Amino acid sequence: MSGENTEVKSCVVSLNELVCGDIINGSGIFDKAFSLNIPDYQRPYAWEKKHVKILLKDISEQIDKDQNKQDIKNQKYLLGSLILHTENKENKENKENKENKENKEKKFNIVDGQQRLTTLALVLRVLCENNQEKCKECKIGNFLGEVNYSHNESKYHIKENYEYIKAYFESYNEKCKFLRYLLYKIEFICVLAPSEDDAFLFFDSANSKGKGLKSYDLIKAFHLHSLEKNQGGMLGYYARKFENLAKDERKITILFDELLAPARAWLKHKSINANDIKAYEEFCKEFFSDKFLYSKEDLGILSSFANGVDFFEYLFKYNEFFDKLSNNALYQELDEIYYTGFIYNKYIYAIAVMIYFSKFPNGNSDYFLALLARAAFSLRVYRPSIYRATQRDYALEFLEKVYFVSFEEELEQNLLDFIAIKNEEERKSTQELDGGRGDYIEIVKKYYQGEDALYKNIPSHYVKK
Repeated sequence: MSGENTEVKSCVVSLNELVCGDIINGSGIFDKAFSLNIPDYQRPYAWEKKHVKILLKDISEQIDKDQNKQDIKNQKYLLGSLILHTENKENKENKENKENKENKEKKFNIVDGQQRLTTLALVLRVLCENNQEKCKECKIGNFLGEVNYSHNESKYHIKENYEYIKAYFESYNEKCKFLRYLLYKIEFICVLAPSEDDAFLFFDSANSKGKGLKSYDLIKAFHLHSLEKNQGGMLGYYARKFENLAKDERKITILFDELLAPARAWLKHKSINANDIKAYEEFCKEFFSDKFLYSKEDLGILSSFANGVDFFEYLFKYNEFFDKLSNNALYQELDEIYYTGFIYNKYIYAIAVMIYFSKFPNGNSDYFLALLARAAFSLRVYRPSIYRATQRDYALEFLEKVYFVSFEEELEQNLLDFIAIKNEEERKSTQELDGGRGDYIEIVKKYYQGEDALYKNIPSHYVKK
């Protein structure tokens, strides 16, 4: 990275030093008074009571163990690493402004460690509530007190965990001993990155060696690394925007694993089930050897990624399409049907709609979303059961009729022809309507059947009763 300081520094600090904002022995990192901040782009505070219980139990057990050891003073409890970066917004217009800036305390943003630190802040607050005279530094009971937890999820878990911690210590006889242990025995390996961009890269590198990373974590790390090599100045911007999207873990998982990666595979005629498709390989490896994806033309959902910027812009665009679909009244009604077969159909439908939005941004979307739904859900009417393989085969047949068109008129004719074929299959099917499809048929009546139907010109299903 460019800049005056490109060195990643590290040191070991106690919780007391972090709380007081003053490193007693000096470290080369914290060279003056400082405070910690959790930036807005961070994910919410998500620790539950079970995580707090484990932490308090581990610390209590460690206190008991240390009491039986002779060299108590040297016994420390290492609570992992913290990854930080400075907020470097120094005004260099004149020397006076610079000197005034340097007299203020430094602020460090927490990239990794907010779950542990927030929990410890809650513990410190509880321990100091009735012992202010023993908490000589009032800051101890208000550690991270200046942090703004804006997410509702954070506020919920903070309240829940605070009540749990308060109850935990109600019958605890040695609160002062626990407090002293927290402040002077708990330590962290503190890593200071020279910039926000480097902090994200270091975080991704450190976590890539762990377990349980989601596919989107690996994809993010891959393309942030590409940004670091090509457009490093944009890394922080895209990292923050990605993290905001990833706060809804269910949504981003569906976006990658059920929609975008399968769509790309199926449109390239790969006969593979959605749950067997590796999103990381689709977005980070495959395009290096796939000449089809090297086209400079706008290939929509099959677009290639020359660098990190291309990928992130692609992702955010299709996320907007998914949001737009989610606000559609017909989709909202379909989304309330929870049967497994409808989930697989809904994914096919969502892919088709995103392709449509990409190809025809100013098109007659209300009509075509209804037409696409009618075509996509034919499968669920005449098939008694839907499995992954059924979903795959239907998607291979259906999605190309949406993707490989140039005009809305062509798309409309493709879909009407497709519906006519499926109506014939429905007519020949021996399957009668069962309870699992009743909710869908009610939606069909509302949108496609009768004089008052919203889209009565779209052919309805042929359904045996």
